[in-house]
Amino acid sequence: MKGSINGKTKTICLLGNPVEHSFSPVIHNYGFDQQGINCVYVNHKVEDEDLKAAVEGMKALGYLGCNVTYPHKINIMNYLDELTEEARLIGAVNTVKNQNGRFVGYNTDGMGFVKGLLRKGIDLNGKKICMLGAGGAAKSIAVALAIHFDCSIAICNRRFESAIKILNVINNIKEAREEKHKYVAPEDLDTTKIDILINCTPVGMVPNEDVVPFEDRIEFHENLIVSDLIYHPFETALLKKAKKHGCKIHHGLDMLIDQGILAFEIWTGEKLEFESLKQLLWEIIYKQ
Repeated sequence: MKGSINGKTKTICLLGNPVEHSFSPVIHNYGFDQQGINCVYVNHKVEDEDLKAAVEGMKALGYLGCNVTYPHKINIMNYLDELTEEARLIGAVNTVKNQNGRFVGYNTDGMGFVKGLLRKGIDLNGKKICMLGAGGAAKSIAVALAIHFDCSIAICNRRFESAIKILNVINNIKEAREEKHKYVAPEDLDTTKIDILINCTPVGMVPNEDVVPFEDRIEFHENLIVSDLIYHPFETALLKKAKKHGCKIHHGLDMLIDQGILAFEIWTGEKLEFESLKQLLWEIIYKQ
């Protein structure tokens, strides 16, 4: 840190288990340095049975807030004073802000993803979007898209039950609207009829970086935008194939950075510059 810790230094942390792998301290301590904010970001490994005590301890110690990661994103909602609409609909919290002693829960994952597409000049209104997978990240993105844009979302997942839970939420977000979002079985996936394909599965992650999810069902075309939430490797096999076919692509590293930028703004009111953070993380993640 450029400045030294002193009697006025405030604290923000990450709650999770494990936490040693997280890049959040890198992002936020860099941000505090850049913005001249007297704050420090640390990781706290918290067991399930200690989560309530951890939240109470942060409140008692005057923490400005925290990030929340696996396995606490859902259970922490039981110990917060308020939730944003987006966090409530998603059913998970990844960011908490201390607002005058009240802990408010947010979820920046979905909009963190959306920000990356908007930066590339992609208009999401009117788009036909297909999401591969139906886990927590998929739900966060689906909710953000359904709240903020007039688009149609198809969820392709092997387990119908997981997909329908998300569809039940996003089909009821806007009143008096027909149910435009739907489930697609893997064998019925037809990418020739969609505008944006988003991989929300772990397929293609190191060490299985040569694998493409639903590969036999994906037909690339030059008007298709392809996104992958995986950031290691930087360019997955899915994105490499998409690029070869002339598709516009969106990397998982962008979402990692953008969700952190949104959390930083929630806590401090200040915005971090995307490109400098991307260069910083690139050196740490890929130049080892």
